[in-house]
Amino acid sequence: MTDVYHEVMRTIWDHNLHFGLWTSVEDESPNRVAAERMTALHIDKLGARHGWRVLDLGRRVGTSAFRLAEASHADIVSVSPCVEHVERANTRAEALFVDDQVRFVHGDPHALPFADDTFDAAWAVETLPHLGDRVSVLRELARVVKRPGVVVVSDFVQRRPVPQSLLDELEPILTTYDIEELPTFGGYPKLLASAGLRVVELLDLSTETRKTVPRMQDGARRHYDALVAAHGDEARQYLDRILSPLAIQPSLGYLLAVARVSTTPL
Repeated sequence: MTDVYHEVMRTIWDHNLHFGLWTSVEDESPNRVAAERMTALHIDKLGARHGWRVLDLGRRVGTSAFRLAEASHADIVSVSPCVEHVERANTRAEALFVDDQVRFVHGDPHALPFADDTFDAAWAVETLPHLGDRVSVLRELARVVKRPGVVVVSDFVQRRPVPQSLLDELEPILTTYDIEELPTFGGYPKLLASAGLRVVELLDLSTETRKTVPRMQDGARRHYDALVAAHGDEARQYLDRILSPLAIQPSLGYLLAVARVSTTPL
């Protein structure tokens, strides 16, 4: 079965489906370069190295996990709630001859199939917005990572609280991206603390990622007819919502958090 959303996003954006990072207003780096730069920042903040076992809370086909394995020489286990994505990612791992270092497994992020203290570190690159109750997932990450191991997450947030009326207007667009709710930047330390995680660093990357949605919209315009011809009304719905003027919201932003598992259990 074709994953239409994946095909649309890969075509209008890049194979690396997470947001890009640009260093300045003048920076006109291609989408792929900006996305790789964002991956590199996550890798740097995680600080994994050879001999570590790292949990990747993943979605789609595992590009970030492969980059992490290459850069850190750590062993990576990636968990996804989608069987199809797991199968596709393991096929990629075999094709890249890294299946002895990067393994993809099916599992529920709210009830991870691992014992306590299994991993040295964990990350979730733009995964939390798509999984419902963030605290439930973060508690699981804190459970399976050895104290005081590092947990790195990136998330979409309200830079400052926005009216519910605007969130209601944005609901169709958020649904397109499979996002149920948007926490606030200011409330994120408390959210992490409630899951047993202590904030080390909290970065507002809203400015550095601001070009992502306009670039996606440019790609949607260029490839609109071809994608609709190939994938029908489902692709049309995705593209129309991506192209909505409401998709660009200065009050919404991008957060990267570096935390450690608390040495005091909840």
